[in-house]
Amino acid sequence: MTHALPYVWYPLVFAAAIALFGAMLSSGSHLLVALYVPIVLAALVIVALELRFPERDDWRPGWHDVKADAMFLGVVQVFLPRALAALLALLLAGRTHETAANPWWPYHWPLWAQVIAMVLAVDFLRYWLHRACHSFAPLWRLHEVHHSPAILYTLNTGRFHPLEKALHFGLDTVPFVALGVAPEVIAAYFLLYAVNGFFQHSNVRLRYGFLNYLVGSAETHRWHHARDPRTAYCNFSNTTIVWDLVFGTWYLPKHRLLDIGIPDPGYPKGFWAQMFAPFRRRAGLRRSLKERLADLAVAMLLRWTRLVHGRAIAKAAREPMRAQRALLSAILSRNRSTTFGRKHDFETIEGYGTFAARVPVRGYEALRDYIEAQIERGEPALSAEAPLQYLRTSGTTGKPKDIPLTPSHLRRLRVVHRLSVAAQHRVCPEAFDGSILVITSPAVEGVLPNGKPFGSASGIVAASTPTLVREKFIVPPQVLTIPDSRVKYLLILRLGLAHRDVTYLGSANASTLLTLIALYREHEAKLIADLRQGGFFLADKVPAQVLSSLGRRLGSVPARAEELERLCAGGGERRIADLWPALRMVVTWTCASAGVAASALRQELSSRTHIQELGYVSSEFRGTITLGRRRGSGLPTFDTHFFEFVERDRWDLGEPEFLTLDRIRKGVDYYVIVTTPSGLYRYFINDLVRVTGFLRRTPLLQFVQKGKGVTNITGEKLYESQVLAAVRQAVARIGRTARFVMMLADEPARAYRLYVEVDGGPKPHADRLAQMVDGQLRALNIEYEAKRESGRLAALSAAWLAPGAEEAYKRESVRQGQRENQFKIVALAYKGRIPVDLERLVEQV
Repeated sequence: MTHALPYVWYPLVFAAAIALFGAMLSSGSHLLVALYVPIVLAALVIVALELRFPERDDWRPGWHDVKADAMFLGVVQVFLPRALAALLALLLAGRTHETAANPWWPYHWPLWAQVIAMVLAVDFLRYWLHRACHSFAPLWRLHEVHHSPAILYTLNTGRFHPLEKALHFGLDTVPFVALGVAPEVIAAYFLLYAVNGFFQHSNVRLRYGFLNYLVGSAETHRWHHARDPRTAYCNFSNTTIVWDLVFGTWYLPKHRLLDIGIPDPGYPKGFWAQMFAPFRRRAGLRRSLKERLADLAVAMLLRWTRLVHGRAIAKAAREPMRAQRALLSAILSRNRSTTFGRKHDFETIEGYGTFAARVPVRGYEALRDYIEAQIERGEPALSAEAPLQYLRTSGTTGKPKDIPLTPSHLRRLRVVHRLSVAAQHRVCPEAFDGSILVITSPAVEGVLPNGKPFGSASGIVAASTPTLVREKFIVPPQVLTIPDSRVKYLLILRLGLAHRDVTYLGSANASTLLTLIALYREHEAKLIADLRQGGFFLADKVPAQVLSSLGRRLGSVPARAEELERLCAGGGERRIADLWPALRMVVTWTCASAGVAASALRQELSSRTHIQELGYVSSEFRGTITLGRRRGSGLPTFDTHFFEFVERDRWDLGEPEFLTLDRIRKGVDYYVIVTTPSGLYRYFINDLVRVTGFLRRTPLLQFVQKGKGVTNITGEKLYESQVLAAVRQAVARIGRTARFVMMLADEPARAYRLYVEVDGGPKPHADRLAQMVDGQLRALNIEYEAKRESGRLAALSAAWLAPGAEEAYKRESVRQGQRENQFKIVALAYKGRIPVDLERLVEQV
């Protein structure tokens, strides 16, 4: 019975309420009596069930909860609808409804059929209003009242702001009264809506089974009340769940542990305080009328982007190979007269099969002669369209790679980037309410012999941000050209500290943001003095043209200086959350080796700040658009780049089978081969991605690691992702957070040595770390286990790195020629093939 009863309560009480309503109507009871008696009795039964069979003990309400929710129920759910109904009656007084001639409502249907029609119609209208409340900041501020409780129980089903309730009334009552729908139909709808709503918010242990696909259940609705806004963006329907299934927002995971409420711990809880809460000035956001209008324009622009381009992408995702085939055909047709196209006879290629047979997979070095012919002689070697500029990145031979970028390709990338920004806005609209601090590399770093500029992919992407959004950027692009990274980051800090209202922080590498806060702690007094007096204490090291571009940005901000001084007086170390209390979103890489720094960054942020995956981005192409629903996963840019994949093991064995987008499987790791509109044909980028799921028929991809993050001393074939997973688990067990991880394969010694930098605090001897990581690797990799068991692979050794080791490693790597803007740490490598002797950075005990 313990297992059966949770499936019984909902259908039993729901059916009883309907039966009582029908019986009272048949016996001649007044319509309002027949409506409210079943509702009240159902509510009492549900409250009794809550007391006897609670879903969670920590959701039991206190007196302050009951008092506030009773006020909401009486004022908003009982008095307000009656007042609005009276007003509606006055407005419609004297009007007659020719129901028989009105084609908009099926008056001739039986009562039960009309009720079902009204449920579906109201839920359709309320579904879109509800989604808008989670997407549009002014509406969310009203709806936030409903999400503010940190518990769910029967009575808080009625916690709505009166203005939002008025919007509901305009959708679930006004149209149907105006159509002349029978009062019995409207009353029956409200009976179903009320009883279902009580169950939705109740703390009763309920299980719905197949009904989760039919009604707006407590099981699905609890996930809609999740504290994390990404998780809560689901299950918007009220009485039925049909429209969530139709529009793809139905969500019900297997696990049941979740936090309820909103991220703001300071949100008021009382009835009267919540009446004014939507109109209060948000902490850290003192916006002028001009700024508020700009915020509104940004929100409208990003929603328009989602509406226009997002719908097209969503439609194409149903048949991605149609877009892929059309794209490949267009690329080959446009470039058939190029040197590369003539050599590979693009003219006669009829489809992917011919293309794959005729054009070999190759890396940059095999294309270098073609690219240099374009640069030095202006020859249309790879693309008929002349490149607009080049994207410079590090090459495997020490000579940089200059990746061509054509105007048409750039136009497509701009659309992709705008869609990405629009997706970020959907996940967290509040991130765009204040100032935006984005750190990228320069879009233009120099000029090639043919007069074409070269620069970084991140700079080009940032320059493609919609103009209205760029107006909110704090850091001018000229600052990003400063060659001394320490001076550059300190100047960025100085500019950013002047703005308390930073709501969005972006950098491809989370380590850059960790460097920012470390520099603040080191130079806190000087930076505060600059804010008080104006200027920058390292102004003499900033190029003159950069200083002149700053205008009044280095003026004094005494109020901000006083605020930071008060923080200093409180003692302890300042976090990023302390510097920018309004921060709501950080956009950075979170996958693979970048996840180590991202985990450390999490400690610097408040629980209200969402970390958003930047997406699979490289100099050669932008691989995915992060949708925000799955951590690290993204929709491939299938309408801009042609994709091929090879399973990791088959590539490593030298037996590749090339697969198109429609043939890859969930949970499998693949090497990526890409063809771009700028002239890269079947380009091997040495990246591994994993299929994490599907959006309609299109696979979602997550970057796993660089292909070179693989070592093999005795046949163990160890992967970087395995090392990172093992280290994360081991470090978590000792209560620390890793900031920098690198493991080196020592081939002569047939052994691995691990180096780890963690945040401050006590830690065990490094030998203990080695034992824990070794044990995890044995569990993760059967070949590693076999080689360790046989003694062919010696025991793992480990060392703790001194604080600041990651930054020292980066500085030394850049000094030796690595490009700072594209610096990435490979967590697994061979000894002797890295630019720094890590033993010099080991912590001295």
